[in-house]
Amino acid sequence: MELPKTEQELNDLIEAKVQEKAEQLTAQHNGQMATLRKKYDDDLKKAKEQAGLTAEQLAQEKVKEENEARDKELAELRAYKKSSVLGEKLAKEGLPSYFKNDQRLLSAEDGDIDKVVKEVKKEYEATLPKGATHSTVVQTAQGPKPTNSTAEIYNAVGDALRNALGK
Repeated sequence: MELPKTEQELNDLIEAKVQEKAEQLTAQHNGQMATLRKKYDDDLKKAKEQAGLTAEQLAQEKVKEENEARDKELAELRAYKKSSVLGEKLAKEGLPSYFKNDQRLLSAEDGDIDKVVKEVKKEYEATLPKGATHSTVVQTAQGPKPTNSTAEIYNAVGDALRNALGK
């Protein structure tokens, strides 16, 4: 970038940067105000619609919203109950807890859960290793028993030296 050579060029450069920043901030402000105007218009439209409704329609709408909230909460509670029941049944059968997320168990009816748990247990046990999980071969020592006594080793070395020297 080339630096300005005169004071007028410097003033022009500063003025251009200030103008550019001002335009940028104005655009940002206008965007925020447009968002607020749209929100205000939507709220006003909803208020006008509600003002046009009768008291009975408002009551019906409120009851409908409450029913939807209650149904959602009931569905969440049922899912939690089913998850805890599945966890108990899996623990009772000795199965890992991650089977709570098995789709067969989640979609099973309440009466069929025990049957599906038994199927899952059968499949799980089929994947487990059969028999001993380590070698059953017993290692035995071959040859003479090794000696660890240092006195015996010194005596053997001493005997060998006596024989070699001829005494």
